[in-house]
Amino acid sequence: MTRLVVPFLVGALAGALAAVQPINDTDVWWHLATGRETLAQGIVRSDLFSWTVRGAPVSTDQWLGQVVLYLSYAVAGWWGVALLRVVLVGTLIAIVALDASGRVQRPLAVVLATMPALLLTRAVAVDRPELAGFVLFAALLYLLRRGRAGSWRALVACTALVGVWANVHGSFALGAVLTGFVCIEGALRDVARRREYIAVALATLAVTLATPAGIATWTAPGSHFLSPPRDIQEWNVVDVRTPLGVAYAATLALLIASVLAGPRIDPREAVIVIPVAFLSLTAARQAPLLAIAVAPLFAERVAWALAFATRGATAQISRPASTFLAAAAVAIAAMAVAIAPRAPDERAYPRAALDSIPHGDGLFARYEWGGWLIWNAPATPVFVDGRLFQYRGAVLDDYQRIVTAKQGWRDAVTRRGVRALLVVPSDPVAVRARELGWRVIASSESFVLIAAP
Repeated sequence: MTRLVVPFLVGALAGALAAVQPINDTDVWWHLATGRETLAQGIVRSDLFSWTVRGAPVSTDQWLGQVVLYLSYAVAGWWGVALLRVVLVGTLIAIVALDASGRVQRPLAVVLATMPALLLTRAVAVDRPELAGFVLFAALLYLLRRGRAGSWRALVACTALVGVWANVHGSFALGAVLTGFVCIEGALRDVARRREYIAVALATLAVTLATPAGIATWTAPGSHFLSPPRDIQEWNVVDVRTPLGVAYAATLALLIASVLAGPRIDPREAVIVIPVAFLSLTAARQAPLLAIAVAPLFAERVAWALAFATRGATAQISRPASTFLAAAAVAIAAMAVAIAPRAPDERAYPRAALDSIPHGDGLFARYEWGGWLIWNAPATPVFVDGRLFQYRGAVLDDYQRIVTAKQGWRDAVTRRGVRALLVVPSDPVAVRARELGWRVIASSESFVLIAAP
């Protein structure tokens, strides 16, 4: 019980931090709409929300995460959505801390080792199935390390977890690959358990195909890895000039220092840490993976440093202190539930334009407003939205051409059948359209709705 107090406490603190964040992610809207449609008519396999790629195949890799997200909304409204985020963030950090406490007896070492994950995961504490993917990633690492230590049940649980993960978010591919690597290493090292490791590796690969898309489930993660959409900020490499970049660079530096100094690291950790470190370098949204994976290594190093500084004296939590910390964690968790937002923050969206937006095809709106329109203006299909890959190519090219008013933008408007523009007043297309005498239907400081001739 005492060992669980620190993970529970840091998890509650993380949940409280998540509770103060507003509901304003640009993708939450279309995830909710897709979850609603899935419950109403089954897995959504073709586009229902746009007029540019209507009927085109869409990815089904997040269907279960979308259903859970929508159910949270259906049960408790926007507070339910926020509460789901609080629970997921708290669970994520609690699992990281629990994993870090595996071979460490010092609570302070566990807390300090968890801090990089707490800082870096702030960037992914959003209302999307992606957040559930990070929780499942942390849980998988915990199980893999227990399985590697001799627990057959933990290895079997890895297979079941990846099977669920494959229906929640495309990040399952990382879990399947890591499970395969750990099983290959284990089969080569431990001859007595070779069959167990091989069976788990094969079963894990098999369950990734038990999804609505079958083998095509690997299409989305493969596309994101091989050809990431660099035009989207979160898919760019980490920018060390940002707070996320600074935290990531510090985590990477601590990892290198941990390898070079202190007691010898278990070489089996390389099977996990090296692939995760490589993936974390490829995109900003992958950066938190590194801090989650290296928390146990950091905990061992901090515990070693503390033992050296205190000349071997241990620091255990007494039973009264454990009871007090558990009560504090419960109080913090209750506070997080109480302060979670009960309505979305829509200040970045053109709500005042809703009554003026024409129904039917033909509306060209900014990319970041697409998901919001899917949820709030269902009678008006969108030009583009956050479901990026189905628009890549001709549609996104025309989007960029129109919104920036580059050469040929009027031809693109005519060819696409654009009837109205919903853009920011400073967008080049808004300036050019008004110069050409296009009629302004509605406007404010943050948007302008213009009818095309």
